Amino acid sequence: MLRGDLRRALALVRRRTHRAAPVAVRLLEKADCGLCGEAHRALRRIGLERPLEITRVDLASLDDATRDRYLLRIPVLVVREQELDAAGLEDAAIERWLRGVGELR
Repeated sequence: MLRGDLRRALALVRRRTHRAAPVAVRLLEKADCGLCGEAHRALRRIGLERPLEITRVDLASLDDATRDRYLLRIPVLVVREQELDAAGLEDAAIERWLRGVGELR
């Protein structure tokens, strides 16, 4: 590996290394849901620039009342007590919401 390539690689690693505490985001989803998968991929893309701790919660594992509450709304992002129906949202919209709940700087 050439010295210039190594420097560029190290610069990329430094840029991608997060120093802030990660934001805890829960993704409420169900199996075989394309929109849920896209929401997870969007969070992973946002997580490249911002520290996120993503927890995927399958609705099938929740009690009946909670499952009924979220079944028609999934995918739903939850940060603390704030919720966002994330179906079809672009990365920029999700990132704006995370900033709005005061979690991203």
